[in-house]
Amino acid sequence: MEIDLSIERLLEQYRYHDTLFKNVLTGIKPKHTHIRLNGLTNHLSWIAGNLATTRYNLRNSIGIELEQAFPEFFKGHKPIIPDVHYPSLEEIIADWDRITPVLEKRLKEITPEQLVAPSPLFIPKTIGQNNLLGAIIFLIDRESYAIGQIALIRKVFGYEAMKYE
Repeated sequence: MEIDLSIERLLEQYRYHDTLFKNVLTGIKPKHTHIRLNGLTNHLSWIAGNLATTRYNLRNSIGIELEQAFPEFFKGHKPIIPDVHYPSLEEIIADWDRITPVLEKRLKEITPEQLVAPSPLFIPKTIGQNNLLGAIIFLIDRESYAIGQIALIRKVFGYEAMKYE
C-alpha cells in the first residue's frame, strides 16, 4: 500500500482549526479567562496560549525563524503557572494570526522527502511514525483536543456552544 505524502489533506484540517480556534474563543469575557474549574484544570488563557504555541513548536522543524510572543508562559511545554496573569485572548489570537499564514505557506512547500525525515519533535508511539509527517499529524490532532477543551469550558461558563459557521 502506497502512502499519500501530500500535505494538502492535512492543510485542510489546519485551515479548519484556524476557523474553529477563533470561533471557540468568540465572546468569552476577560473575567472567565483565568478561572481554573476545579483548581487543577488549565484556564482558558493557558489553553489558548498553549494551542498557539503548538503551531510555533512546528516552526523550527520546518525552517521558520519566528518567535512566539509569550515564550515566558508557554515555551518548553511549561505547565500552567498558578497566580500568574496570562495574556488576553485578543493577544493570544494575534500571536496565532502571526504564525498561522507563515506556517501554512511553509507547509505547502514541504517535499515528500522532508515529510519522511525523522522528527525533532516528541511524537507519541501511538502515532506510529517518528517522522515530520507524524509530528504534523500529532500537532493537528492536539489542536482538535484543545479546541474541544475550550468548547466544554465555554458551556460550563454559560456561553452558547461554539459555532461551526
